[in-house]
Amino acid sequence: MSNVISGLIVVAVAGLIGALGLLVRVKVFPGREDEEREDVAGYVTMMVGVMFALILALALVSVWEDRDSAEGHTATEASSLHETYLLGASMLPADQQKIQAAATAYADHVVHTEWPAMRAGKEVGDTGWQLLTDLRTSFLNADVATPARAAVLSDASTQLSTLADARRGRLEDAEKRMPSILWIGLVLGGLLTVALTFIYGIEQRFTHIGMVMGLAALIGFVLLLIYNLDNPFSKGTGADSGAFTRYFS
Repeated sequence: MSNVISGLIVVAVAGLIGALGLLVRVKVFPGREDEEREDVAGYVTMMVGVMFALILALALVSVWEDRDSAEGHTATEASSLHETYLLGASMLPADQQKIQAAATAYADHVVHTEWPAMRAGKEVGDTGWQLLTDLRTSFLNADVATPARAAVLSDASTQLSTLADARRGRLEDAEKRMPSILWIGLVLGGLLTVALTFIYGIEQRFTHIGMVMGLAALIGFVLLLIYNLDNPFSKGTGADSGAFTRYFS
């Protein structure tokens, strides 16, 4: 099932739950449609809405910054790996083959093994680090008898250091999740915001139901968006492996 269909189902269910809650309130506590409400009810509703909006903003900023960090580390890692691959072309043919094969093996492992694991929230293991060590060793064992090749080795060492730092940052990003306390605030805030709309009566019952359904569906959509963004490498909304496949297709 695609993310779009799943999202539409969640939004629809949220809207139906809001409508059902309103109908239950009407049946259990009918009241009069023209009944006057105390000022305190409007004040409480406003305060709950404001606080919920603040929690939403804080959550969205948190998950979006993690996503941006993941994209930045991925782009840096892929770019450094590509530069390392190109620098290998300046070595002797035998060394060039070893270096470029090691770089390609590392890219394939990241795309086909580590990315699915990060999307699923699993450990990526140490194989990637071993492949990076093999790439570094291929350069260190290369023939650098000429000054030109020695300069290439120096440039490659810099790129490999940048690659390792970016890889470390990417793996740290994969473990980042929004604090549980924020999830509690989001769920409670959403439930309270929708529930407080039940106390107000509108002469046209279907209009009231439509408004509650719309609000509940919108809150459900935002919560689903935050849930998907909570994993910086989730499919559809998170960072993808395009930076690697662009260079190593």
